[in-house]
Amino acid sequence: MSLFRRRAGWALADAVERHAAAPETFRIPSDEAVAAVQVGDRVKLIVEPSTGLAERMWVTVTAVGEEELEGSLASDPAELRGLHAGDAVPFERRHIVAISRRSTGP
Repeated sequence: MSLFRRRAGWALADAVERHAAAPETFRIPSDEAVAAVQVGDRVKLIVEPSTGLAERMWVTVTAVGEEELEGSLASDPAELRGLHAGDAVPFERRHIVAISRRSTGP
């Protein structure tokens, strides 16, 4: 099944827009932290279905561009239908609500 067919039922929330509307209660990473996202990092995105409740999902970053990034879902959504762990998710830096850096262990 192609990602295009599945994308019709959901969209990503604009975290920057939400933060601007409620800066004290909706916090996002700094511009510097978002600009430093690299392949292997995990980022949290808010996936909003066309009907139902939104879900915050961790995505492992697989490709980084200027503003556009791509990642794969780290787990299956609890409620959203049609999305599964490992699915490719294109997103932009404005969608990022949290960052977990890849470990750079020994």
